[in-house]
Amino acid sequence: MRKRFISLLACGALAATSLVGFAACGGGDSNTHAGTTEDPYKLTLWGPIEQQSMLAEMVATFKAQNKDKVYDIEIGVCSEADAYTNLKTDATQGADVYAFANDQINNLLRVGALAEVTGSNKTAVENDNGLGAVNAAKVGSKLYAYPYTADNGYFLVYDDETVSEDQAKTLEGVLTACQTAGKRFVFDLDNSWYVAGFFFGAGCTYNTTFDDAGKPTTITCDFDDPVKGTLAAKAMLQLKESPAFLNGDDSAITSGAADTSLGACVTGMWNIPDSKDDDGNPVYHLEHYWGDHLKATKLPTVTVGSDTFQLGSFAGYKLYGVNPNAADLTEAHRLAAFLSGAAMQTKRFQAIQAGPSNTSVANTPAVKANKGLAALSAQGVYATAQTAVPDNFWSAAETFGTEVCNGKVTTENLSAKLKTMADLIKTISTD
Repeated sequence: MRKRFISLLACGALAATSLVGFAACGGGDSNTHAGTTEDPYKLTLWGPIEQQSMLAEMVATFKAQNKDKVYDIEIGVCSEADAYTNLKTDATQGADVYAFANDQINNLLRVGALAEVTGSNKTAVENDNGLGAVNAAKVGSKLYAYPYTADNGYFLVYDDETVSEDQAKTLEGVLTACQTAGKRFVFDLDNSWYVAGFFFGAGCTYNTTFDDAGKPTTITCDFDDPVKGTLAAKAMLQLKESPAFLNGDDSAITSGAADTSLGACVTGMWNIPDSKDDDGNPVYHLEHYWGDHLKATKLPTVTVGSDTFQLGSFAGYKLYGVNPNAADLTEAHRLAAFLSGAAMQTKRFQAIQAGPSNTSVANTPAVKANKGLAALSAQGVYATAQTAVPDNFWSAAETFGTEVCNGKVTTENLSAKLKTMADLIKTISTD
């Protein structure tokens, strides 16, 4: 889930403002309205701020395709990363349909914010989407969401005037190329989402089991393994010491490309194509600055001493959930199915190059030819599905990455720091 902690507060505040007036949308039986001009179906929809204009267009299309019914659909702002945060206190006050990153599915189910997807809607989801996306929308054997993207991951992006194709195969090659050219390699080393790639690559794992209500019962984690965990941490320390390394987030990538100081970075699809802000103004990304010199590939290998391993990553999905408290529950499912269908996945790809979960859309020539999505596919072999992530994983891994960056993790205290992180990850949250 991209930039989980960096985006949390900013988007959470925006989401809070969009909650005003939503109270009337919770509770009641399915379809309590008549769907007429006098008594329209009333629905609320949450989505990320950068997709508000596109969502408005999608809602207009939805209404046009259902002219026999009248809808009153209110669109609010809530990032996919913040859905659980804004629903956990009282799901009855939340949106009827909302976007979320798939690692939140157990918690959303636990707080009563997800309606089961059944019947023809379930059949369509299972038939039309890739297996990974379908499994990401399930808890046990039951389906609880509608997948709409399969691109929530990261890979290596580089300027081929700085880094050669051969150099891009290894982290050492990337760093050497950037240092030689006087450029920087940007990696968000204090962001838990990216930190995980070192530990997954070195062979570390975690596992969470849940009860029927979606509450964690046991958590295992071997990030403090004396061999695998130590190897991952030493690779992080090694990266931190490179003169070409710059710890930075999306803004560092964009500004570095703009001022020509960037040679390579680890990022995802959101940083490749140009986009527009909420006012319709252009927002430039890597394609704008590097043009045809932009190359993308799987993450590189990294060597520590005599050990070499392939960097791993998270692979996640974006889903639409339906709030079981929706007054017009049948119509809420109808809207979620429409927003996640092939036509709207095609529209997202064309507008923002979002990677489709729908297999038919994913197999179109345009999607297959996309540089970033091809790199994401190549990295997928080495990715860990972003499902059943322990609640405390994000804060614990972020703290470890931050301490690596500020020099508080050393080879002398490495074992103790790894144990602290693993113990925190294994602690079952009472939230």
